[in-house]
Parts: sequence; C-alpha cells; structure tokens
Amino acid sequence: MKDTVSIKEENKGYKDYEHLKKMLYLGSLYPIIISVDKNLKQNHIAFEKEILHLYSKEDSEEVIKKALKRFYYQECKALIEGRIRIYQSEFKTKPRSIRISDNNSTWGTCSSKFEFTFHWKLAMAPIDVINYVVVHEMCHMVHLNHDRSFWRLVGKMLPNYEERKNYLANYGHMMVL
Repeated sequence: MKDTVSIKEENKGYKDYEHLKKMLYLGSLYPIIISVDKNLKQNHIAFEKEILHLYSKEDSEEVIKKALKRFYYQECKALIEGRIRIYQSEFKTKPRSIRISDNNSTWGTCSSKFEFTFHWKLAMAPIDVINYVVVHEMCHMVHLNHDRSFWRLVGKMLPNYEERKNYLANYGHMMVL
C-alpha cells in the first residue's frame, strides 16, 4: 500500500500532495490516490481495496478538496439517515428534515420544528461517535434543552455517551481537509 498521494498525469509522472497522504473516514485513516483524467465527465471517489481513490478532471488542490468535500457531504447524509432509522423506534416524533452543512461551530443541531442539521465532517468520525451526535439531536425532540432529563435520556440510550462526546472534543480538530 503506497503511503504518499500521487496524481497520475499523462506524460508527467506523479505529483505528490504531502498534506493529503491519508484521509479520515469513519474513524480510520485511508491512503488516498488521486488520478487525473481530463476526459472525466465528473470527479468521483471510490473505495478499492481499503484505498480511497479520487478520480479528478484537474490536479488543482482546490478541485481535489471540492471533490473530497462533496464525497463527505454525500457520505454524511447517508450515514446520518441510516442512524436515524436505527434509533427512530425509540422516539414518538420524527425529524422534519435532515440537512448537512458546513457550520464550524456545531456537530449537530435540532430546531424547535425538529429540523436537523449535521456537519459534513462527522463522516470522518467513528460510527459510535456519529451515533452519539444523532441520538443527542434526537433527544432534543423530547427535551429542547440540555437539562438533567435530556442527559438522562441520552444516557439511557447510550450509557457511554461521555466517551463519544469526549472524542469530538479531543479529536474534532483533526477532521479537516
């Protein structure tokens, strides 16, 4: 498994992006290989044998980061929707909407209308941490604040929620492009 990021370019060999050696996804680091093909219709990302392959039309850092961000948005949306389906049976109400955003101040929010918003970087966190954020926001459908009743409900559903909460406090800064 190659440890550096390489961009294959026709007649140019490889171009390394040292800061993009590996990418976090679901709490694990995956090597990333970036292949450039000017004939591609759209940039896309695929997992192949535990390697994250980014197929790009251009080799600019801006285009590559945009493609990665789109990948994380899509993955986060699917992950969050799946987690909500798992925990939904514990709640009488359902979220009205689920949105993925780039709000750097919160991992998740629940409005008084039960509209959920989650940060796309959650796709970089381990699944048990994603579960914590989802359950946290779903518990706001019962308690719209962070009082004792709220935390008791979170603790009932996820007895070790504090470990998961601490993960975000301790490692959230590492979830970057």
